[in-house]
Amino acid sequence: MSSMSIRLSAGLIAGAALLATGAVGAADLSPGYVGVDIGLRNHYSLDCLAGNACDKNANRSGKLYAGYTLASGQLLGKDTTHAVELSVYNGGTATGAFKNGSGVLQQGEGKLVGVGVASAGSIKLSEEWALTTRLGVVYQRGKVNYLNYAPNTSVGSDVKNQFALTAGLGVAYALDKNWSLKADWNYLPVKFGKADSSKLNTFSVGAAYHF
Repeated sequence: MSSMSIRLSAGLIAGAALLATGAVGAADLSPGYVGVDIGLRNHYSLDCLAGNACDKNANRSGKLYAGYTLASGQLLGKDTTHAVELSVYNGGTATGAFKNGSGVLQQGEGKLVGVGVASAGSIKLSEEWALTTRLGVVYQRGKVNYLNYAPNTSVGSDVKNQFALTAGLGVAYALDKNWSLKADWNYLPVKFGKADSSKLNTFSVGAAYHF
């Protein structure tokens, strides 16, 4: 998945460059945009073992995405847009208890990476503010490294690759015709190795650039 993420990231950046080139000299904004989100709070629904470290809030979460606006219209007198987005994301690392191959809870660290495609919508609330929504499908890799806290070393790992549905809701604030700031909540079901299904709720902030 790591090499796939690198290739897709390069593809997104290359596509963004092509969109930007095509937009040069245009009177209006092009349909293309790119953005980045940084997870401020990334909460996993994990189990904990008494006497062991447990941190359900992952660190270093982030997402890089590129989008293309397919249509615009109106809803209840408000301007709306509909776009498709491609993304590469990292769900960070969380510490807790995970079921191993024997079905026994074992201390470990869970890490999540993935790629996704989503239908993204927005409705303009005012000249600057907009409400945004996302619904999509992701392909992700959840890996758990089982830990032995005496002497704090890895004692094996399991990996689970899966497709999953994702949903999100947020707000955007337009700084000008190109730049906007964003705050989003996103929900994602997750599986780490052979562990039971978990849930990731992420609150993120970020920025987007429309060409």
